[in-house]
Amino acid sequence: MASVYATVEPQFTRELLSPGLRVGYTDEGGVWQFLAPSLAQRLPLRAIEWRNLVGVTKRIEQLPLHFDEISIKNVKKDLPHACIYLVKCEDLDSYRSVVRPPLVAWVDAMTAAKVEWLVLYVPLGTRPKAAGNVPNPVYRKIFDRLRTDFTHRKGGPLLGGAIGPASTHLALQERVCKIDTLEVTSVLGQQQQHESQWTELLLRLRHCVMDAFQTKCFQYEESLRVLDAKRGATGWDFGAFFLAKERLALMYQQMYLQDDAIRHLDELDAIFVNLNETEKQAFQDGSKTSFTSQDPIFTQSPLALDLTETQQLIASNRASAHLVSLYCFCRQIRTLYVMGSFPQLLTRVSSFIEAFLAELKEMASGNTLGWHQPFLWAVGACMEVSYACELSWSGRDEEWTASSVSVQAAQTIPVEEMSRALGNVLYLARRLLKNFARSNRSRNDLRVSFSSIPHEDTEAESSLKWYQQLEQVFVAPKSRRTDACEPYERCLSEVSHLASMYFSQSGRHRFAVFLGGECARYHLARGEFESASRLLRSLARQSEEDGWWTIFGACVRSICQAELALGRSTQAVAACFSMLQLAQEEQVGVSKEEMEQLLVALVASLDNKSAGGNTVDSIEDNKISGSEPRVNMGELFRPTVAVETTRSSGSALEHGDIRVTLGIANDFPAGVHLEKVRIRFTRAPIGHENPQNDEPLASMSRRVNEQETTPESRIVSADLSSDTEHDQLSEGRSVEAEIATILHKVVENVHNEIEYDTGLLLEENDVHLDEKTGVNLVFLHSGIPMGHYTCTGIECVLAGSTFRLLPPSALALASFDISAKESTVQVAIDGAPLLVPRPLAQVETVLVSIQANDDMVANGTLQVRVFKHASKSNQTGYMIHDNDEELEEENESGEEECGIQLIGAKLGDSNISITDEEPSSMLSVALPTLPRGGSLSYIVYLAVPPMNRIDRSSEPDDENDDVSSATIRASVRYHRGATGASSPTTTTEIRCAEATFRVLQPLTEMVRLKRVGARIFASIALTCNPCIPVLIQDYKMVFSHKDTDVPVQSALVTVEEDPNMKLRGTKLRPNDCVHFAFTLICSPDFEKERNSSCSLQLELKYDEAWLKTVNIQLSLAEVEGKRYRIDVLPRGHTTHTLSDDTVEATASEPMTFQIHVQEEVSMSNKVALTDDSSVLSLCLNESSERDWILVGRQLERFTLDPCSGHHSDRRREFSTQKRLLATRTGQLRYPAFRLEVDGQSIPAARVHCQQSSRRVIVRESV
Repeated sequence: MASVYATVEPQFTRELLSPGLRVGYTDEGGVWQFLAPSLAQRLPLRAIEWRNLVGVTKRIEQLPLHFDEISIKNVKKDLPHACIYLVKCEDLDSYRSVVRPPLVAWVDAMTAAKVEWLVLYVPLGTRPKAAGNVPNPVYRKIFDRLRTDFTHRKGGPLLGGAIGPASTHLALQERVCKIDTLEVTSVLGQQQQHESQWTELLLRLRHCVMDAFQTKCFQYEESLRVLDAKRGATGWDFGAFFLAKERLALMYQQMYLQDDAIRHLDELDAIFVNLNETEKQAFQDGSKTSFTSQDPIFTQSPLALDLTETQQLIASNRASAHLVSLYCFCRQIRTLYVMGSFPQLLTRVSSFIEAFLAELKEMASGNTLGWHQPFLWAVGACMEVSYACELSWSGRDEEWTASSVSVQAAQTIPVEEMSRALGNVLYLARRLLKNFARSNRSRNDLRVSFSSIPHEDTEAESSLKWYQQLEQVFVAPKSRRTDACEPYERCLSEVSHLASMYFSQSGRHRFAVFLGGECARYHLARGEFESASRLLRSLARQSEEDGWWTIFGACVRSICQAELALGRSTQAVAACFSMLQLAQEEQVGVSKEEMEQLLVALVASLDNKSAGGNTVDSIEDNKISGSEPRVNMGELFRPTVAVETTRSSGSALEHGDIRVTLGIANDFPAGVHLEKVRIRFTRAPIGHENPQNDEPLASMSRRVNEQETTPESRIVSADLSSDTEHDQLSEGRSVEAEIATILHKVVENVHNEIEYDTGLLLEENDVHLDEKTGVNLVFLHSGIPMGHYTCTGIECVLAGSTFRLLPPSALALASFDISAKESTVQVAIDGAPLLVPRPLAQVETVLVSIQANDDMVANGTLQVRVFKHASKSNQTGYMIHDNDEELEEENESGEEECGIQLIGAKLGDSNISITDEEPSSMLSVALPTLPRGGSLSYIVYLAVPPMNRIDRSSEPDDENDDVSSATIRASVRYHRGATGASSPTTTTEIRCAEATFRVLQPLTEMVRLKRVGARIFASIALTCNPCIPVLIQDYKMVFSHKDTDVPVQSALVTVEEDPNMKLRGTKLRPNDCVHFAFTLICSPDFEKERNSSCSLQLELKYDEAWLKTVNIQLSLAEVEGKRYRIDVLPRGHTTHTLSDDTVEATASEPMTFQIHVQEEVSMSNKVALTDDSSVLSLCLNESSERDWILVGRQLERFTLDPCSGHHSDRRREFSTQKRLLATRTGQLRYPAFRLEVDGQSIPAARVHCQQSSRRVIVRESV
C-alpha cells in the first residue's frame, strides 16, 4: 500500500474561486487583441481607498480584473458589475451610420441592467497626418462627438465616496476615453501623451469599478437589513437571508476585502448555529436533502461538495442542517485559504471536524451511513486540509490550486506556529484512527469495501485514488480478513510520523519523540528494521538529552534487536557499548563482567559468520567467489593508516624507503588482546595494466598519488558513527589516554621480509589494547623495489579468528608508488619577451642555463634549435616547458622552420665564443664535465630576419594571432652513473626545456621629414606593440657613413633643437603612441654629399630586467624632393628649345598648345623615383588667368610614364594638349601651368616652365 498522504489531491482548492472582479467588454472592431497586452501590464489596480457605509476607510492594495467578452447581439442577463465598449472609427460618416446606433443600444442595455460602463475609443491611425506630424483632426472630432453624446451625470449621493475624497458627485462623469495605441508614431513621437491616456483610462476604470461595487454593496446591505429585521417574524425566510449574506461576502472576496468576507461568513454561521428550537426543526424534516453513503464526500473527497447546487438548496430551504453546516465550513476555509491564514484555518478545522464527526456518528447509528464512514470523512478531511495548507505554505501548490493565495501573508507565518497547527490536525487524525480501532474491536466486525475494484489485483489497488486507498484502512476486503490490521497500521504509522515531524519543528520535541517511538514499534512488527533503527536512534538521543535512562535503555535494546535482525552484529554491540558508556558516566551500575560478556558474544557472532575458515587464504577465497563480505572489526575499533614515502612533503626518507603507521583506538571500557595484526601490499610494476576488476582501486590510488605532496600524510580511517564513512580519508582521532607507540624493528630475512614476487607483508604479534586507550604501530622498510603497491588487507586475529579492520574500498586509498630515481639536472631558457627583427636589432640573445644539482654531467652535449609549431596557434607570451624526454619524442611533423638563424654561443662571462660556420636553425655545443651542484650558462646569439620574411603557417584566429612566435628548444644529453648498485652502470639521460618568444617590433615607427631652407624638421611617431609594455630608458640621434655604418660626427647635418628630454623614462602600454621631434641643420655641402645616414637610437627596457637597443632609420635622400619641367609649345612645334620665331594668334579663335611635363633626376631622389607612382594634377597658373582662358577641363590628373630613348631608365614624362583663348590683344606671355599632388601645390621652385618668358602677338580678327 502506497503512502496515502503523499497522494492526496486537494479538491477544495481546485474549485476555489480566484478573487478579482469580472469586467465585461464588447469589441465589434476587433481591437481588443492589440489593447489587452498593454492593459495587462498596467494591472492590477493598486492602492484603492474605499469608505464603507459606516464611514470606515478600507485600503485595497491590489485588485486584479478579469475581462469577459460580451456580444452586443446577445447580452447576458448575468452581467458583470462593469463593462467597456471598444469603438473603432476612422471618419464621421461611419460614426453616424455604423458606430453610434449599436453603441446607443448597448448603453441603454447597460443602464437598464444598472451596470457601470465605459466607452474606449481606439483610432487605427490610417488617416494621413496633419502638418507637424500630429494626428489627423478627424480623430479629435470623433472623440469630441463621443464625449458629447455619452457623458452622463453621476448617480445619487451614496456614490460620492466610492474611492475617496478625490471624486465629487456634482461633476459630470467622464465615460469616454481614448488610447492611441494603433497610431503609427504615437508611442515614439508622443510617448508622454500616450502614457497620460493610459493613466486616464485606468483612473476612469477605477471609478467605474468602485462605483459598481458601491452600488451592489448598498443593495445587498439594504436587502440584508430588511431580511434581518424580519428574523423574529413568523415565516422568516432563512434561505433568502442566507443567499443575500453569502453574496455580500463573495463580493467582498472578489474585491480583495478578505477580512470583511470572513466576517460575514462567520456571522452567517453564528446565526445558523444560534437558531431557536422552532427554527431548527425546519431543518430536521425528513424531506430535507441530507447525506447518503454514496455522496461524493464519502467516495471522492471529504470536501467534494457541489457549492452551486448546495447554494440553491439552501436558498430554497431544502437543505438539512448537516448540509448547511458543511457548506458554511467549506466557504470559511476557502476564504481563509485565500487570505493565507493557515494557522487559523487549521484551528477551525480541528474544532469543526470533531463536532461534525459527532453529527455523522448520529446518522450512522440510524443506518443512514456506514458505521465507518464518519471516521473515513474525518481522517480524510484532516489529511486533505493539512496537505493543501502545507503545499501552499511551502510554495509547491501550482498543480492543485486555482487561486492566487496571498503569498506575502503566507510567508510571514512563523515556522513554529505553522508546524504546531499542522501537527495538531495530523495528531487529531491519529486520535480518530485510534478511536476507530477501539470501536472496531468492540464491534468485532469487518466490512467489505464499497469500491468496485477487485482487491485481489495488486496493480488495480495501486491505481486507486487516495480517498479509495484510505477507505481500505477502515474496511478490510475478504481476502485480507486474516491480516485486516495491515492497512490500518500503515496509515496510523504514516500519520504518526508526520505529526512527529511537525511537532519537532514546532519545538514539542518530547511529544515528537513519543510519536517516533510509536512508529518504530510498527516498523519492528513489520520487519522493517532499517527504518525502526533510524527512528529508535532519534528517540535514544532525545531520551539521553532529557535523562530518561529507562526509556533510553529500552530504545538501545530495540536498536540491538533491529541491528541483529539486519545482520549487523557489530552495530548492535557498538550500540550496547555506547549505552554502557553513558550509563557509567551517569553513575548507573553496570559491571565490567557484563561488558566482557558482550565482547565475547560479539566475537562469537562474528566467528559464526565466517564461512570458509579463519585464515587469510579463506578470506581471499571468499572475495574471489563473490560471497558476502565479512563484518569489519573496524566498526568496533577505529583504525587509521598513514603511508609515507620519499615523495611525501617534508619526508626525510631515502629512495626506496617506506614508513607505514597503523593506529588502533579502543574507546570501550574493556581491554582487548589482539593476537596478530597484518598489513598486506601487492606489487605491480609501473606501466603494467591492472586487472579489470581492480580498475576502480587503481583509479582511486592514482588520485591519492596526486595528493602525496600535501603537508599531511595519507590517512585511512574507519568510524563507528556511520556505515558510509569507512572509505573516507580522515585524521587520526585523539584518544583519551596516552597512546603507546611501538617502533617496529627492521629485521631482514625474518617474517617481515619483502616479498619480491607478491608484494609486501607487515606483521606485529601480541598487541594489547587497554580500556579507552590506543596504540600506534610503525613499520619502517628500505630497499623496496620499484613498482605500484596496493594495500590488499589489514587484518587482526582475535580469539583465534581473523577479521578485517578496513573494507576494500578504504584499502585502495592506502596505495603508494616506488618510482625510478629521477634525474635532478635542470635546463632553463631565459630571455627578453620579444625577439626584435632586423633592421631594428642586428643580433638577439637568449640565456641557456644548466644546473647539475645531485647529478654529475659527463660527456654532455647541448643542442639548441629554433622553430615554430605549425599546428598550434601563436602564443600571446613566451612559455617555458620542462618535460624532458617527452619533448624530445615530440612529433617532428608539427614543427617547421621560422627563418631565425643561430649564429653562435658564448660560455658565461668568458671570452670563448663558439660560432657556427654556416648559421642555421640548430646549434650543438660540447659541454665540459659538470660536477654535482655545478652550473653552466650559455649566451646564444640569434639573427632575426625582418618581419616580412618570417613565414606564417595559418591565418590569424584573433587579434593577437597576427604576432609571430618562435620556439627555442635546449636539449642536454649526458651520461649518468648509477650509485648504490653492485656493479657500476651508466645510463644516458636527456633533459629538455622549451621557451616560446614573440617575434615582434617593440615599436612601430612613422617618420615624416620636411626641409625648409637649410633646416630639416623630423617628426617620428612611435607606436607600442600590442602585447607588452615598453620603457624608453634613453635615446640619441646617431649619424653614420653609409659605406661603413660606423657612427661619426657628421658635419653635413647637426641637431639644432631637441625638445624631447622629458620623454626619457616614459613607459608605453600596449598600443600607446609617443612622438619625437627634431630640428636638423644642413651644411652647404649637404646637396653635394648625401652619403651619410641618420638614425634615432633608443634604449628600451622590458619587465624591469631586459635592456635592448634599437635604431630607427631616417632617410635623408627624400628631403630634397622631386623637380619637374613643363614645356608649353604651340601646336606644330617639335623642339622644346627657345627660338626667335614670332607666334601670332587671333583673339576670336582658341590657340592649341602642346604641354610636356618631365621629371628631373638628381642624386638625392634617384632611389625614390623607382617606386613612386603619385598622381599629379595639372592646372593653369594664377598669373596666366588674366591673359588666357582655359577651354575644357580646368584640372587634369595624370601619372608619369618612363621617357622614350636613352632616358627611359631614369626620367618619366607626360604629354597633353590644351586650348586657350586670349582675353585681350597685344603681346601676351606664354601660358604658365602649375602642378599639385594630393591637393597641395608643388612649390614653384621645384617646377620650371621653360617658355615662361616667351610672348605671343594677339591680333584682332579680320
